[in-house]
Amino acid sequence: MKRLPCLAAALPVSLACLLSSCSLLGLRKQVESLEAQGGIAIQVTPAPKGPAPTYALAWRMDGDKRKDSAGFQEVREDGLAAFHLRLGEVYRVGAFTDENDNHKYDAGEPLGVLRDISPRPLSDGVTVSQILPVALTRDHGLPKGTAIERPKENLELGGKVNVALGDVASLNEARFAPDTGGSGLWRPLDFLTTNTLGIYFTEPYDPRRIPVVFVYGIGGSPQDWHYFINNFDRTKYQLWFYHYPSGMRLGRVSNVLAQGLRGLKKRHGFSRCHVVAHSMGGLVSRPAITEAVAEEGVNFIPEFISISTPWGGHKAAEAGIRHLKKPVPSWIDVAPNSDYLVKMYNTPLPKGTTHHLIYGSIKGGPFYLRGENDGVVTVQSETDLRVKQAAKSWRHFIHGHVEILNADETLKTVEALLDGKG
Repeated sequence: MKRLPCLAAALPVSLACLLSSCSLLGLRKQVESLEAQGGIAIQVTPAPKGPAPTYALAWRMDGDKRKDSAGFQEVREDGLAAFHLRLGEVYRVGAFTDENDNHKYDAGEPLGVLRDISPRPLSDGVTVSQILPVALTRDHGLPKGTAIERPKENLELGGKVNVALGDVASLNEARFAPDTGGSGLWRPLDFLTTNTLGIYFTEPYDPRRIPVVFVYGIGGSPQDWHYFINNFDRTKYQLWFYHYPSGMRLGRVSNVLAQGLRGLKKRHGFSRCHVVAHSMGGLVSRPAITEAVAEEGVNFIPEFISISTPWGGHKAAEAGIRHLKKPVPSWIDVAPNSDYLVKMYNTPLPKGTTHHLIYGSIKGGPFYLRGENDGVVTVQSETDLRVKQAAKSWRHFIHGHVEILNADETLKTVEALLDGKG
């Protein structure tokens, strides 16, 4: 299915046509599978060093016997590993350094195990993710020569989640293309294993420059930011972007963004970074900023700029929820006056974080959007007073919802605002 750039294109004019399409059958199966899965993330210490790989996996126990496993993966250099696993099961999650490279655990090799772990639901809009520590040690009381093979993999249990945190990548990679990167709207669970969730760098980290994190909207992809990233001032700023499945509940992907920002701050020690978000990305970013700052205990995100964000929600999401038995999960949070939005309205940005609001409009927008709009979102939603009144500034441009990201005046305004000259 061709990538749909935004929410209004996902469910606007011809709901009946969409209802008869095979894509909605696939969506229903995808959402049902997502509802049956939970997430687990671990931080392995010490992080892998040297040539010997460290592997992580999850498995079940049948009495004192190891039963089928899922999510076997090599642990990243930063010690991170993640899984999606079937709910209703209790797992052991562990990691070991395979010093003799035989894909087995041999007595004396570094090993760490967590017992009685239950995954947290992926489809729950309230439950937040948690990164569990796994410490590797050598002494586990096993006789010399003991070797333990990993249990047979059971794909019905789940698998690994591909994650990125500070990986250097090019926007031109296939995983960031609209059809691939944007597929997380309709196939959020598939995204977690076939794509890679996380915060990417466009170049190696530079402590002399301020990070700017770009967050796209629903159905979008990192390539939505091509014009910005190709033309942004790199003498002062280093450019990062968040890649996520936009069909997942917003509380989940917002929490992952918050945890990622905190993890990168801990790793690199920067004192500040800025966040620039488009469309639904603003709804993802604002709670993430609040959470990250609160958890860190220091405000390291002084500037937040939103562009064409549906702060008042979108009625297309409301229509989708009403007409579909299994709607896109993120629509639940984008619907006007959703629990997610109400909580966001009632939670101010941290003291010291400045919000600048940019919005657009065009003449002759689609007939199903009543009132002034940018072709996708109404100006009434873009400038919802519950958010606009707390913003330090707002700017209006005569540009469409997608076009606004390719306009030089938008880019120059964002740069001026971050430079304190707006």
